[in-house]
This record gives sequence, structure tokens and C-alpha cells, in this order.
Amino acid sequence: MKKKAKIFYGWWIVLVTNIICMTGFGTWLYAFPAFFGPMTAEFGWSRAQTSGAASFRSIEGGIAGPIVGWLVDKFGSRNVVLGSGIISGFGFVLMTQVNSLISFYLIYGLVVSVGMSGMTYIPAFTVIAKWFKKRLSLAFSLLAIGAALGGTFWSPAAAWLIANYGWRSAFFVIGIAIWAIVIPLSFVIVETPEKKGLRMDNDPEDDGKDADSDQPKPLVQPDYTARQALASRSFWLLSIAWFFQSMAFNVVFVHGVVAMTDMGIEYLKAAALIGAITSVSFFGRMILGLLGDYIEKRYLLFFAYCLISGGIFALANAHSMGMVYLFVGLYGFGYGGTVPVMASLRADYFGRTALGKIQGFMSPVAMLAGAFGPVVTGYIFDQTASYTYAFSVIGTLAFIGAWVLLFTKPKILPGTLLEQTADSGARL
Repeated sequence: MKKKAKIFYGWWIVLVTNIICMTGFGTWLYAFPAFFGPMTAEFGWSRAQTSGAASFRSIEGGIAGPIVGWLVDKFGSRNVVLGSGIISGFGFVLMTQVNSLISFYLIYGLVVSVGMSGMTYIPAFTVIAKWFKKRLSLAFSLLAIGAALGGTFWSPAAAWLIANYGWRSAFFVIGIAIWAIVIPLSFVIVETPEKKGLRMDNDPEDDGKDADSDQPKPLVQPDYTARQALASRSFWLLSIAWFFQSMAFNVVFVHGVVAMTDMGIEYLKAAALIGAITSVSFFGRMILGLLGDYIEKRYLLFFAYCLISGGIFALANAHSMGMVYLFVGLYGFGYGGTVPVMASLRADYFGRTALGKIQGFMSPVAMLAGAFGPVVTGYIFDQTASYTYAFSVIGTLAFIGAWVLLFTKPKILPGTLLEQTADSGARL
């Protein structure tokens, strides 16, 4: 009889995808504001023009999302992460050659973003959902810690590298770091527990001696196909709410540092405060993620969205450091909580068989939000010389998103017996 490992292999997959997401989101998203000011100053771009790179990044993510989801379901998370890590590292090294706005858009918004789309959450959430069911919310919470730690480390690290060696050298160091971290760790990923001779959640094998085997099994929700998910009301309500959240995220992390420096906060401190958002988000990820196993997830998301809205209103009206700290606390905790809870909610609503595709089809929502939010915010600032109005609009939309979430409910498809669910998901 095979000896049972002390640590379930699924937890090793959670650990390595955690580190990969920490590297990806930390360098790609959270470190971007540190480059915003220096590149704008060197090239003389307006803030709307510089924000365009983030918008282009979001457009690429929206286009790539369904493709990445299909690749993950077709070729597996390991292969997608490995190839994407190679592309991402190359993109950051190539950023050292930026000499115009168009080259900035193409390299950062296309090459880097293509790699990151296939390196982070879509493959990570998909493979972990195949290893865990009973403890899925916990597993997603632990995965989400990586992005929080990534922002805590990479945002101030990038600012330090820029201040001491320049932004081109900072991009080069980041590219090498991605290769060194992601390429070896990708080989730890195994697609399913069955390939390691295990079962989901490390459950013992069925010995066929269930005393209640003659009792009818309860009906459960079978896996959705991507087509069924796209035809469901909950998919689109979740998409609308996620649009508002993505808009808030992109605006804060693109304009946050320069908004604070406009208030008179020193550059490195402003970058550290943006990094502190991800530190605070650690608590939201863990606390709300763990509560997701016990409290209905849409209520937890409602609470998180309200915190996001309150935090943005605090930043919009900040005239003291106390208001800035309030923004960091409210926004960080709320935003952090949405990461594992939203992912777990999707798995609960739509199942696991086509989860990669379903997550991918939600990416265009984030694309539109990311493309629209930062550029419009930059334009409003260029016209009014103030972020107050733009931030207030974003905070209001996040609050509307909170109420939209309350109307989402899973739709149970025609009844399928429990023992049939493994084979129930026809593919798109």
C-alpha cells in the first residue's frame, strides 16, 4: 500500500503558484506606479499618455484571457506558466530599449502583458480547483497571499532600483528575476491529483464498503460548460461587478503614487504607501477567504466592495495623512478580500471542468475597465488639475457593484447524481 505523504502535494502547488503570482503581480501591476513618474518626466508625456500603457495592458489581457483559458484547459497549467514566464522575462528585459511612447505601449502593453496573462491567476486558480474542493476557499486564500506579498516587496524595490540605478536597469533586473523564479517553479505544477496517485483534498480511496451505498446520492450542481456559463444571468452580473472593481483597481494603481505626490507626499513614501495597500490586503485575503467556507460568498463580496468604495472616497477627499492611511486600510482590506472570494465563488457557481475558459471569458470585462478607467482619470486630471472628481466617480461605481453582487445566485442545471459529476462537464 502506498505510504501517505505527510504534506498533501496540492499544498506544494499552492505554494509555487503563490510565489509565481507574487512575482508576476508584484512586477507587472504593483511596481508600475514607481515607473510612472520617472518615465513621464524623462519623455515629457502627459499623464493620460503614460496611463495608456496600462490601458493597452488591459486590452491585451481581455483579448488574451479566453485564449489563455483555452490553452490551460488544452495543454495544462504547467506548460502555459512555463512558456509565459519566458515571454514575461524577455518583455521586461526588452523594456530597457524603450525610446518612444509607441515602443512603451507595444513592449509593456503587449509583450510583457501576454506573458503575464498566462503566468498568473488563470492557470493558478484552474489547477488548484482540480486539487481542492472542501478546502478550496482556504487554498485560494493562501494563493492570493502571493500577490499581496508581491506588491509589498516589488513596489518599494522597484522604486529603490529606479532611484539608485535608473528605470532601465530596474526593468532589466526584474526580467532576470522572473526567469530565475518562474521557470524552475513551473515544473512543480501537476495538473490533477490522479497524476500523483492521489485524490482531491487528499481524501482516502473509496474501498467500496460504504454502508449507505444503497441510499440515493444527493443531487448536486454539475460543471457548466463555457457556453452554459455565458448564457447564465449570474455570469453577467458577476462580470458587471468585476468591471467596477477592475476600474477601481487600475485607477488606484496607475494614478495612486502621482496623486499622493501632488498632495506633497515624498515620492518614495508614496510608492511605499501603494505597496502598503497590498500589505493590508493580506489580511483581507486571509480573513474573508477563510470566512468563505462558512458565510455565503456574495455577502462577503458585498462587504469588500463597500470597503473599496469607502477607501477611494477617502483618497478623493484626502487633506491629511490620516485620510491617506484610512484609504490604504479600507481599500487594501476590501480589495484583498475580493481575490480569493471571487475566484472561489466562480468555482462554486460554474464548477471546475471548464473553469479556465470561464475565467478567460471574464477577462474582457477587466480589459474594458482597465482601458477606460486610467485614461479617463488622466484626462480629467489634465483638464481639472485634480483627482477629486474622477476618484469620486470610481468610488460610486464600486458601491453600485456591491449591490449588483447581491443578485447573483448559482443556477442548478438539470439534476446529476453525485457519482456522475466527474463526467458531467461537456466542453465548449
